[in-house]
Parts: sequence; C-alpha cells; structure tokens
Amino acid sequence: MPPPSRMKQGAKVKLKSHKVKELVGILDGFEKGLERIVTGAFTKTFKSELQPIEISAAIKGEMDSKASIVARDRILAPNQYTVYLSSADFKRMQALGENLLLELNDQATRHAQRQKYQFGAALLINVGEDGSLNLGQIRVTSNTASVQVEWTPALDVAGQRYVLNKARTVVGRDTSADIQVNDNGLSRQHFEILWDGAKAGVRDLGSTNGTKVDGRPITEIGIGADTQIQAGHSDFVFKLIAKTTPNE
Repeated sequence: MPPPSRMKQGAKVKLKSHKVKELVGILDGFEKGLERIVTGAFTKTFKSELQPIEISAAIKGEMDSKASIVARDRILAPNQYTVYLSSADFKRMQALGENLLLELNDQATRHAQRQKYQFGAALLINVGEDGSLNLGQIRVTSNTASVQVEWTPALDVAGQRYVLNKARTVVGRDTSADIQVNDNGLSRQHFEILWDGAKAGVRDLGSTNGTKVDGRPITEIGIGADTQIQAGHSDFVFKLIAKTTPNE
C-alpha cells in the first residue's frame, strides 16, 4: 500500500555489548534513528546490556539469510519478523515503547532498499519475550504474511522524532505548544501540523517570522512524506512511518 496522499525458528545469536563500536562501522553506516531514542536515562540503562542497534543487526542478518532470488531483477525477502529477547532485555526494551518498533521498521526498510530486496506484503516487526534466552541473546524468526498498513505521522527536528498522535499538533517555543522547541526565532505558537488519518497539512499560526515549506513562505498548505519545513532557526521534516498489523 503506497503512502497516503498529501492534504519459526531462527538461530540464536549472542551479541555482546562491547562489539557495538565495531558494528557501527560495518552496519551500513547505521542511521541516527535508534540513537535518538537511546539517550538520556536510557544510556545508563543499556550501558552493559543489549543495545537496539544489535536488534536491528539481527533483523538485517535474518533478512539477508532468507532472501531468495526469484527472477533476474527480483530478490524476495520475508516481510514479517519476530524478535525474541531474554526476559530482562525485553522489559528494558518495552520502556522505549512504540518508537522502538517504528525505528526498527524504518531501518529494516532502508536496508531492504539498499540491497534491492522486495517484500510480498508490507513489512511487520514484532518484539517478544523468550524466557529460555540468556541476557544479550537474540532469536529472530521470519515468514511472509499478509498485513494491513497504517501510516503514522511524525516530525523530526534537532535530532529528535515526535510521533504525532493528534489531529492538530502545535509547534512553538512556549510550554503551551504540543512540541516545544528551544529556538528564539520561533513564536510561542508558531505553526501546526494537521492530520486527518490520510492527509497532512501545515498551517502558520500568525508567527512573527513566518513559516516556509521547501523554502517557500506559506500560510497553509498540504504536505507529504519528507516535506521540509523551516521556522525560526530550525529545520523540521515531516515523516510518514508505516505501522503494520497482520490480517486476521
């Protein structure tokens, strides 16, 4: 399913945390998405245990091992992945919430695009608990399944990703804004993102310095995935993230 228009058994893998620095250099220049959600309080939590980057690496490894050449220009990979973690690791990863699954999905999609893999249906990643695994162990299973796709809007700014859960999300420098950004070039309530479940738009809220979309001043305009928004001294990127659920 295209983005909305504008407005069972895998092998056990032991991955130790001291190998993370080596993995960063070889895992396709692993993007900053997961790093954004493993900062602050989480940094100490994960200091000596499983890292989200290792989960992403395990998914990519499973994808590579199960990809099959079905035609000269078509490599088919499984679209559904279940990642099993030890009880302790699973509880810690639960603290990251839905953002973890969204980022894992995003990184797996990017990997598939680089490798020119194709999926038979939309990508679905789940994380589960396996009490038989030891701390730091990962088990990944994969298969091809029919899934439904829902699109989750998000806004990226200054290395942070904000999932948009409301029909109207106000951005500004004041605490009254839904997304508060420390930028003295922004008005207290500068602009808002509109989302009706299928289409998105951005509306300037009478700001002092104005709002631009892809470099052009706007009052209100429909936007799509990866639209660039400039306000104050900040650059924002509107994202649409695929959230998938199995068909019954």
